[in-house]
Amino acid sequence: MKRIRWYKKLYMGEMARKKRYKIVWKVKHKAGLLNTYLITVPLTGNNQLEIIDSSELLQKHYNYTTVCIAGIAVGYEEALELVETITMDVLNTTNTANIRDYFKEAFKEIQ
Repeated sequence: MKRIRWYKKLYMGEMARKKRYKIVWKVKHKAGLLNTYLITVPLTGNNQLEIIDSSELLQKHYNYTTVCIAGIAVGYEEALELVETITMDVLNTTNTANIRDYFKEAFKEIQ
């Protein structure tokens, strides 16, 4: 069964902030969203963050996968800016760029 985990201090782009409740509701209820991107923390592997189109969650693969969402953005440019913001926050907080370690406390599934 798919589990969507949301970061408590969810990062949002400016446009996404205006539609945040609609976006979160639609992601939870598997409704399609156009031009909306999710910034996720991969559970395994070496990637620090991933930018995925929200409609990707409609694929069958995600019915059996936990997804840890750290941010939402409207438009790919906003998603890139959000990744930069997250990276700078992690760097300023921990003096390292290890984003996965930063989110390990919030998302216990991260290995």
